[in-house]
Amino acid sequence: MVTTANGRNGHAGRKYDALYARYSSHAQDDGTSIAVQIESCERAAGKPLKHFIDQAKTGRTTGGRTELLRLMEEAEAGRINKLYVYKYDRLGRAAETHVLVEDLEQHGVEVVSVTEGTNALARGVQLVVAADYSRVLAERTRAGLVQRHREGCWTGGPPPYGYRIVQSDDGKKRLAVHEEEAETVRFIFETYLAESIGLKEVARRVRARGVPTRLGGPWGFGTIRSILTNAMLIGEVRYLRRCFKLDRNTGRRVPRWSDEDRHVVNRDESLRIIDDETFERAQAQLAANRVNRPREAKEVRPFTRHLFCAGCGNVFYARKSANSKGAYRYYACGHRQSHGPEACDNRASLREDKLLARVQEAMSAVFDDMDGVLDEVAAMASEALEANRSETTRLKGEIAEADKFIGNLTRLLADPDIEAGAKKAIARQLAEHEGKREELRQALEAVAVQSVADMDDLMADCRQAFLEAKANFAGLMTPAQVNRFVAEVVGPMTVLPDGRVVQKENAATTEEVVAAGIVRGR
Repeated sequence: MVTTANGRNGHAGRKYDALYARYSSHAQDDGTSIAVQIESCERAAGKPLKHFIDQAKTGRTTGGRTELLRLMEEAEAGRINKLYVYKYDRLGRAAETHVLVEDLEQHGVEVVSVTEGTNALARGVQLVVAADYSRVLAERTRAGLVQRHREGCWTGGPPPYGYRIVQSDDGKKRLAVHEEEAETVRFIFETYLAESIGLKEVARRVRARGVPTRLGGPWGFGTIRSILTNAMLIGEVRYLRRCFKLDRNTGRRVPRWSDEDRHVVNRDESLRIIDDETFERAQAQLAANRVNRPREAKEVRPFTRHLFCAGCGNVFYARKSANSKGAYRYYACGHRQSHGPEACDNRASLREDKLLARVQEAMSAVFDDMDGVLDEVAAMASEALEANRSETTRLKGEIAEADKFIGNLTRLLADPDIEAGAKKAIARQLAEHEGKREELRQALEAVAVQSVADMDDLMADCRQAFLEAKANFAGLMTPAQVNRFVAEVVGPMTVLPDGRVVQKENAATTEEVVAAGIVRGR
């Protein structure tokens, strides 16, 4: 029987035995590679098995593990009789694996670890120890990278502008000055400090020299700022400026800026391109410009990422402008704003308040059907109450599962046959899950399950809110709420050079402007 990588091998319609295999990286080939896991499982089963394989996927989350999710769907459908794994930790880490195994067993699937057996108590010890080993391994890896940094080695990733990676005599990769790029770096500092000009003008002058960026794109003020603020140019190399946190829903690592006291700093004069005085003058000038032109905190405006330039295809960004009549927000081509008029010839500029007026006008027809909308509100209120009850049931179920797992860990701690090292790992897991249980308890308290005692009062309040919304619909929402509304109701729009707005999907084939609604000409 031929078994494909995606598991489709003709078992549909009857129960079958399967295997699940996973490895985290190409480096993990020390006896537990995919091939070894498959061979061990099929040898233990004494026959070919259906394969569910996730390659280069972390075990700390189910997010992104498509084959594991498909395996669970097959189990829920009652198609799997027995599942073989090389080790339980191939399914995931500690508590998560307990839940997965219990779910599989509830669907009638017998889960077998070909190296660890099927005993539930032994499985608990093995998973806790495996989770602790993973944590220790991560700490050792991080410590190894810090040591490489202290030895002057490059720890990975593309080098900053002005530098290149070279291999030293000892075979290690280190940074060295890239002389051609270093000349551009010096030109940027000299230009910025010689005249009272902004970063956009510096970028324009670098472009005029015909110098490409590292990736071949145009120079912008963001690239100029990153060079002017890079302390490596004075020989200061920082490590651990960022850390990565695992998003357990997606399986992706998300970067986060670290506190400065966690940075590991090295001094290497061989990497110096700019002298200290020049660098400090640049920092002072950047700081002075920030004081003279304070920037507001970033916020989502009503039409952010919904307006696109017909000339270059880039997003229209909001900017604030003031005159004798007052302050207004305008949307204009972001590429033109960043790189200057020569980057895009679309000079169209749209006032935000006028666009919002179109939103108000476009919604007028909706408010003509007050009774129909209120009927929908009543139905939504009933659904919300039912959703709250479902959430309460779900949280209670998770708390019960947590109590069960904590009880198992407590029994393991009391087992005299378990070694002291394993008990330490179990104790750490126990503390972690007691914390998770407390979080679930607090979440349960936060869920307000309330019944509507008087639907007439609710409808009266809704009717009043409806009348206020009809008078000033856009004004009652935050900019972020208007943004979501535009995304759902209107969708992306293209701005033509003459200021007209068309639906984006029509812009490539026709310049006919929509005559009614939000999307229409001035």
